[in-house]
Amino acid sequence: MIYSLLDEGLSYYLIPLELTSGEKFGELVGMTRKDFDFKNNPIKIEKTWSYAKRHREGFGSPKNEASMRTIKLDKKTMNAFRRLFETVTPNLYGLLFYTPESKYRVISNTNDNKLLQKTLQELGIAPVTMHGLRHTHAIVLLYRKVDINYVSERLGHSNI
Repeated sequence: MIYSLLDEGLSYYLIPLELTSGEKFGELVGMTRKDFDFKNNPIKIEKTWSYAKRHREGFGSPKNEASMRTIKLDKKTMNAFRRLFETVTPNLYGLLFYTPESKYRVISNTNDNKLLQKTLQELGIAPVTMHGLRHTHAIVLLYRKVDINYVSERLGHSNI
């Protein structure tokens, strides 16, 4: 269902990316074209983007060394982003979720959470935040009996 909403706007792309990658919001909005490898389907998570007053402006380092990681995504999500790259206008920073009108130059966490709430309500699903989708990603992996050490590494945790 969520993939059918992608044509509604760039913000909708954050939802499946969060669900399939489990990234932190700063990592999501810090994604650039160079982070996607469409041949083998991994994405590189090596940086964050400042999206709030409390952060330094622009690109920054992930939370810890374990947060620097490469993770594989499913083909459906990667194909959605391949199509997106064909239409997104490049920008000075190379950001995928660039929004020139925003103070922080990326889609805001607040607005994306509102969009997520609206979408979940329309689908009859209990509300959850974007960060909650990160937890959902972990829970789904654990439910599928994926090794807890791998889940921890995938999320960029320094330990389980």
